[in-house]
Amino acid sequence: MYSSTTTILTEQGQRLITRLGRHWGHKFAVVQEDHRLTIPFSEDSRADMQVQAEGLRVRIDTSDPERLGSLQQVVADHLQRFAKDQTLQFHWQVI
Repeated sequence: MYSSTTTILTEQGQRLITRLGRHWGHKFAVVQEDHRLTIPFSEDSRADMQVQAEGLRVRIDTSDPERLGSLQQVVADHLQRFAKDQTLQFHWQVI
């Protein structure tokens, strides 16, 4: 499994995962509980998000190393779109 993670500094973490969960809930079987969101993109790829005191922690897991970068970009693009007036910073770390 190939994974990457980032913590986004934002006060909008809960709002972002709520909007993202609704948005992708039409396409994927998202699981949203309290301060967490899981988006299963496929059988072997998913994104997990958790609201934390300092912001939003995002982790992406996939079995395809070439897909990791594209999933990072898709998740970042969607989060930025929903953040509206705040510019989010993504510093992905492969783990």
